[in-house]
Amino acid sequence: MNDEITRLAQIIAPLRALLDKADYMDVKTFTSQRALPDFIARMIGYQPGWLKALYTARKALARLLGLSQVPPSQQHLTAEDVNFTPGGAVGFFTTLDGDPGQYWIGEAADKHLCGYIGVVAEPNEDGGTRFSTFTIVHYRHWTGPVYFNLIRPFHHLVVHFMGNYAARE
Repeated sequence: MNDEITRLAQIIAPLRALLDKADYMDVKTFTSQRALPDFIARMIGYQPGWLKALYTARKALARLLGLSQVPPSQQHLTAEDVNFTPGGAVGFFTTLDGDPGQYWIGEAADKHLCGYIGVVAEPNEDGGTRFSTFTIVHYRHWTGPVYFNLIRPFHHLVVHFMGNYAARE
C-alpha cells in the first residue's frame, strides 16, 4: 500500500474502509494559499478543451463496454457549491464524507467500478496548505480493470493538471 495514503488514512478515519481491498490507489500533492472548498471547486470544475475532448473519446469507450455515459458537468463550480454533506453533489461526484476545514471524499459509481476521489488539507509551516488528492478504485465487473487500465495514463495527467489549476493563485 502507498505510504502517503496510509498516512492520510490515519488522519481521516472514513478513508480506512475505502482502502480495504482497493484495486488501485494513488496520491498527488499540491501546495496553495486557497481554502479547501475553493481548491475542490476549482479542481472538479476544471474543464479545458483538451479535457472535454478526452470525455468525448471516453463516450466511445463507454459505449463499447456498456457503461453509463455521464457527461462532465458544464456548471462553473464555486466554493459555495462544494457540498460536504454525505449524499450531496459536487460535479458528477456524490459526497461520501467531508469536513470543510479538513477533507472531502467523493464517489462516482457505475456497474464496472466504484471510484473515490478526495482531498485532504493540512496546514504548512509557511501559512499555506498542503492538499493531498487521492484516487481509490474498486472493480465491480470484468470491464472495470479493462476500462481503468485504458484510461489510467490519462487519469494521471488529468489529476495532475486539475490539482495544478486548483492550487494556482
